[in-house]
Amino acid sequence: MEPSFHEEGWRGLDVLLLAAAIVILVVAGFSAVQQASLWLPGLAGLAFVLLILAYLNLRQRRARLLGRLRELERSLIGERMTDSETGVALPQWFARVLDTECRRAVRDFTPITLMQLDIKAGDPALKAMMRVKLAAMLTEEISRPGDLVGIGELGDLQLLLPSTNENAQALAMRCIENAASQVESDAIEVRLAACTLQPKADLNTRKICDQLDRLLQEVRNEPSGSYRYHAEPAGVGAFNSAVTS
Repeated sequence: MEPSFHEEGWRGLDVLLLAAAIVILVVAGFSAVQQASLWLPGLAGLAFVLLILAYLNLRQRRARLLGRLRELERSLIGERMTDSETGVALPQWFARVLDTECRRAVRDFTPITLMQLDIKAGDPALKAMMRVKLAAMLTEEISRPGDLVGIGELGDLQLLLPSTNENAQALAMRCIENAASQVESDAIEVRLAACTLQPKADLNTRKICDQLDRLLQEVRNEPSGSYRYHAEPAGVGAFNSAVTS
């Protein structure tokens, strides 16, 4: 396994190789001046050549490792998970977690809830400012490790709640009430849609997002501060015991 790149370590190695080269040259020069046997200067010359080759090889390895480090840094930047303004999950990361939690819900036979806080404002700057405030509010509302607040593709806030129960509707009501209380301008409207789906065999990201979209279309025709919630009934065929991870 190749060693990890560390600038200080490489600098120390450079100094060590330089010192070794100086010692070899001094020994060779001293032997030549003292007219000692010819094999000692020849051996010193061979050691010096080998040292130069080793140094060139190490420089090549250092350049390769540094290049790999830069690629890793770029990939980590590309995999940024949270929004810099609100601190909540970016759309790509939120979608990835939602897909994972849908599959986990089917495997563990637990319902899953998805909410969206729909923010409407004519001024984009005003909407962005309101999004920051409401993102902080939603983040304070959740407490379980698996809960996640994120941003949708159109800039609205979403809330993912794995392993939910009958308290999901109460949380939806509390969230829209808190959101409406923070709206200080008639130029901003907030509405909320939420759905809880059972761990049926057909549960997936498309199904829960389609259900949420239908609820959003309905609630957008209602006054600001309204919400729509739908809980899928847990019938006899709600669970699929044949599903495996």
